Amino acid sequence: MPVSTAEYLAGMRRLAAGVTIVTTRHQGVPAGLTATSVCSLTAEPPRLVACINRDTDTHALIRASGIFAVNLLTQAHRDLADHFGGRTDAFGPARFALAAWTTAVTGAPLLLDAAASFDCRLVQAISAGTHSIFIGEVEAVLARDEAEELVYHDRGYAALARGDG
Repeated sequence: MPVSTAEYLAGMRRLAAGVTIVTTRHQGVPAGLTATSVCSLTAEPPRLVACINRDTDTHALIRASGIFAVNLLTQAHRDLADHFGGRTDAFGPARFALAAWTTAVTGAPLLLDAAASFDCRLVQAISAGTHSIFIGEVEAVLARDEAEELVYHDRGYAALARGDG
């Protein structure tokens, strides 16, 4: 028998994770949300995984468009993370007004000053509980040097500075 949701969440709060904004665009309409359930899958071919709640508009638009981007946030993006995380009154395309965006290959929105952005074409979607596991093949990467990546741990944000090695 699995543990309770409360026990599970208490344990998961101890897991530090990079903070991202996962974005998509379908028929000219952008959508995005803050996510920490993102990771590399394979380097050959270059693929990553993003786990997205099926109740979100972003989920539906990723399914419809077949594209998404993962934008790794920096220390300067705390407010943007809250904005895309639903902690403000902005929803849908209005969320994009607080930052500068560009596109690369697929047309998914890429955050111009992100630590890194991965432009992906959806190659597989796996239903798992309340979420879908989206596997994306990376078609373009934009990366900045010397960015202090933003991490989430124990219900709060922290900066991750570059190491000396």
